[in-house]
Amino acid sequence: MPGLTEILLGTTTASCLALLWRCARLHTALTTAEHDARHDALTGLPNRRALLTHLNDQVADRTRPVSVALLDLNRFKDINDEHGHAAGDAVLRHVAHTLTALNLPDAYVGRLSGDEFLIITNGGLDHGNANAHAAARALAAATVPFFGTTLRCAASIGTATADDNDTSANQLLSRADVAMYHAKRLGEEVMSHFPYMEEEALPLFPYPEETTVLARRVHRRRFR
Repeated sequence: MPGLTEILLGTTTASCLALLWRCARLHTALTTAEHDARHDALTGLPNRRALLTHLNDQVADRTRPVSVALLDLNRFKDINDEHGHAAGDAVLRHVAHTLTALNLPDAYVGRLSGDEFLIITNGGLDHGNANAHAAARALAAATVPFFGTTLRCAASIGTATADDNDTSANQLLSRADVAMYHAKRLGEEVMSHFPYMEEEALPLFPYPEETTVLARRVHRRRFR
């Protein structure tokens, strides 16, 4: 029969192993929760929270420029209305796959909200625009077969660059939003932000530049 020492040693070992197992499960659960909090459940891309955190960090670094490209899918509402939300979800997943497969240089890609995606590029206007045009070409060529119908993934893209010390993340997104609206209105794939666009957009955007992108987007969609 085992002695008292062996019994205590066996009990202690079993308790330690059980504790290690519980710690491993807790670590896995925490890692999963952290990942889920920063990623979009549908597409697997970084979500709005992760995008804004990354963008704020990049804008705070005044030693280098940062560019954003705001992508808004064309006729996405029509896809949902005509074919159902399952079709829309299929398009969103394919857009995410297409953007990820591009492996854009110096870029952080995510789903901002709804049918809008964001590309954050560590670089100036030319670098940001190169990534935007690469994304536009890839999405223009992308299609999703859906129960005998071919769904398209083309997008309108607006770009903006922060290369000075007084541009905030929200201002940068607002400028890209205005440029994207102009691209959509004019039927262009990609347009960069210029100050004149703010004046032309005033009838549809009666807000100061500091207004949140969400508020501007909600207003713009009335005229989409």
